This record gives sequence, structure tokens and C-alpha cells, in this order.
Amino acid sequence: MKLPYSILVLEFDFPYDCRRVFEWWTELEPSGYVGRRLKRIEVLERSERGAKVMTHWSFMGFGFKLIEELEIKSEYEWVWRSRFLGVPAVETFKLTPTNASCKLTITSVMSPPNAFRKILFLAVGWYWRGEDKKEWSSAAKACIEELANA
Repeated sequence: MKLPYSILVLEFDFPYDCRRVFEWWTELEPSGYVGRRLKRIEVLERSERGAKVMTHWSFMGFGFKLIEELEIKSEYEWVWRSRFLGVPAVETFKLTPTNASCKLTITSVMSPPNAFRKILFLAVGWYWRGEDKKEWSSAAKACIEELANA
């Protein structure tokens, strides 16, 4: 059974070369913008094709941490994997070059593994996805601003 909100697809356009956009979005030790709710990224392991990190988040005055894995598939595609409240999330980022610019497509799939997690997701999935949209939209805006000033 496909749950509402289990798949989220967002697209953002950037007036920059895809290589610059890729470098900004995959920077694990950012000096500028980190996130709206994402506060810090702590690299635990790093390899040529990815990393394992601990992300530090803040929500309504509460802080929490997630272990996330980054897999770099190419300079045009990367994947983040994590679990939030026991619900696995796979977020695929794909860059598509356009006329002197770049389009980023984010496809996020959350797959609750059991009845309890499915009920939890049905209850609050709409809210989580709204927060995802806000987080990625603010990151896209920051990317444009920071690359303009670079």
C-alpha cells in the first residue's frame, strides 16, 4: 500500500554550472548556510564515494541527531540515506544541465517498515514533508545567494 506523502519530488533551477551546484550541495563542512532546522554536520567516516555523518537538528527547541549516509554516484547524482523515528528515508538528488544553468531534482522516498510506523507516518507524514519542502527550499535559496557571492 502506497502511503500519502511517502514520495516527495521537488525541482529547483540554478543559474550556475552543475559542477558548482554539486559542490555546494555535497559540502560536508559548510562555512556558510547549513540549514533551516539542520544545525551542524559531523563527519564520522569519509571515502571517495561518500560519507557517514551525524547531523544535528533543532525543532521547536528540541535537538536531535541522525546518522546519515551519503553516496556519490556521479557529479550529477548523489543519495542520502537516513532513518527518522524508525522510518527509512532515501533521498536522491539529480542534476540536469540546461542552457548555462542547472536543474536539481530531489526525490525523497520514506518507507515505514511496519504497521506502527505506517500509522505514525499517516498521522504526521504530511507535516514531515512540509518541513522537508521548507528545508530544501531554504537550502536552494542559500545556494543561489552563496554562489552569487563566491
